[in-house]
Amino acid sequence: MTRQPARLLALAAAIALVAVACGDDTVISGNTIAVTTPITAPATTVPAPVVVLNYATDGGCVVMGPNCPTYTVRSNGKVEISRTHVEGPAEITGSISADRVAQWFRSVQDLDVAALSKEVGPGTCNSCVDGADIIVTIELPNGPVVLDSTKLDFDPANPVFAALGALMSDVQSVGELPIRTGN
Repeated sequence: MTRQPARLLALAAAIALVAVACGDDTVISGNTIAVTTPITAPATTVPAPVVVLNYATDGGCVVMGPNCPTYTVRSNGKVEISRTHVEGPAEITGSISADRVAQWFRSVQDLDVAALSKEVGPGTCNSCVDGADIIVTIELPNGPVVLDSTKLDFDPANPVFAALGALMSDVQSVGELPIRTGN
């Protein structure tokens, strides 16, 4: 029976040595070992902002230079405005309300493009008559959805396009690209 307490003391000493070596706040009192390091909740991670919308214009706005804007909107409300078909960083950055972006994103999460197409009808090639065409890419959880104004009528009376128009009004308030002449 005398061997049992000696074993426990040896075990306690070994645990204390490991705990001290690891920087733990271990207290040994008699046959009791107590760890006083506070237990903290695991760190929570905030997901990185992701692109939820890319709104690119193309067509008549390229006259005299690359002046068609592309708007990129992230889930945290960050807006980047660059020139369509021009590589490089955004020329204008700013932000809108992340709640506003989330509200719009919830409204399109179950978007059925085939049903929308039947509802609004075919699009028009506006760039064929010196206008601008629009390609919208919505980054949904199941993959990107592309809406092209040459294939689909962007009817502002339709709830999907009304919501997109309202969001883009906020996005465009971030800034406007200056007219650039020459390529």
